[in-house]
Amino acid sequence: MNNSELIAKGSIKEIREAVINGKLHTVELVNCFIQRIKNNRINSFISLYEDNALKRAEELDKKLKNRGKPGKLFGIPYAVKDNIAVKGYEVTCASKMLKNYKATYNATVINRLNDEDAIFLGKTNLDEFAMGSSTETSYFGTTLNPWDNSRVPGGSSGGSAAAIASGESVFALGSDTGGSIRQPAAFCGVTGLKATYGCVSRFGLVAFASSLDQVGPIGRSAEDLELIFSIISGFDKKDTTTKRIENYKVSGPTKRKFNIAYTNDIFSEEISPDIKGNILSILNLLKEEGHNISEVAFNFSKHSVPVYQILSCSEASSNLARYDGIRYGYQTKSYKSLLELYNRSRGEGFGEEVKRRILFGTYILMAKNNALYTSSFKVSRLIRENLENIFTEYDVFITPTTFNPPFKIGEIIDDPIRMHHSDAFTSICNLSGNPGISIPLGLTGNNLPIGMQIIAKRFDENNLFQFAKYIQSITDYHKCLPEEVK
Repeated sequence: MNNSELIAKGSIKEIREAVINGKLHTVELVNCFIQRIKNNRINSFISLYEDNALKRAEELDKKLKNRGKPGKLFGIPYAVKDNIAVKGYEVTCASKMLKNYKATYNATVINRLNDEDAIFLGKTNLDEFAMGSSTETSYFGTTLNPWDNSRVPGGSSGGSAAAIASGESVFALGSDTGGSIRQPAAFCGVTGLKATYGCVSRFGLVAFASSLDQVGPIGRSAEDLELIFSIISGFDKKDTTTKRIENYKVSGPTKRKFNIAYTNDIFSEEISPDIKGNILSILNLLKEEGHNISEVAFNFSKHSVPVYQILSCSEASSNLARYDGIRYGYQTKSYKSLLELYNRSRGEGFGEEVKRRILFGTYILMAKNNALYTSSFKVSRLIRENLENIFTEYDVFITPTTFNPPFKIGEIIDDPIRMHHSDAFTSICNLSGNPGISIPLGLTGNNLPIGMQIIAKRFDENNLFQFAKYIQSITDYHKCLPEEVK
């Protein structure tokens, strides 16, 4: 594999070894990604920090020359969704409300990546305050899907997913509240992880819905994501929601047979024929390989979206109350009273989707006896219990990641019901706390990516990665690239 192919297709392990062995210089590697970002017109990045990335690359080259011990991510460039704090750099959440605001500290995940000698490139685009499924609600404009520029890359981590698919970074961080890593990963033909809630610190992540949000990686393969997860996961005293669990250790390849459940939802008329066909094909292949495959009835997919919307919007209403035009963020230029300052600052600073969710969440919290809010918690508990029952018998549970391939820009932006429907399968994991990973599962007839979601028992990331890596060892779907990247 020559350097050009290595940069476009190589794994983290392969690129790191090439840098350490002198086949590829860190500055050369970083320059290559910087040029890719500059030359692309898909609007995946909000900000590119070229000078700082090159300075960091020079420092790492000197470290290697002086025989310093290279970290696990030595010389690997990465991008960060712009709702995660990186000290000294803007964290805008793709909103006018936080335009030009700079973080005063690093998120815990950033410190852990930097400690392993990774190189921060810049901030990626997202739906405003991570509220959306298409990256169309960003104050900085829509991100385009690298496979078809007339289509969305998914959301809210669409910038991060598009950056990986278009070869602009080796991996990227996103955040996942109801599928915001896995859905864009499926739409862009890359691999995306939402870990068990409590495995990865949320310190430094701008809150949308605190009981659902989780930072996670998007990359080229499950193997790469497992390495990143092993670095960013673990207890953090700055985040009380993190669990005191053993440090995750990367597992080797496995030849064991899996007990696999798949949802009966794949036979729904709502599922795209291409997605249904590709999932059935992989299930048949697994059956031929000697694995135990069973269909199970999962009756909560139709309930996950309304429950997710009620809980997430309620929490968003509370979390976003701090943006009032006084403490920090956008402040209106003209007002005559304190109430008018609040109203105009929030009205001008927030986009339409964010305001809609705040209003809906506020209504839910004001409703008599909070009946909808309380009932939604009961349903989320039933979803968790249903999954726990499945995992008493099966190792993994397979669903589609989405109902359909990526839709066209502007096609459903004015139809929030259809837009939220994109999260029906992915939001299950956020409501239950289970880990989920979306892996590429080939292309449709018109060359659009398809994704498959794998769910595992809570805190059983090892099983999740073993199975995902196994799928990617017997298929090459994750190696498919858009024409412009090949």
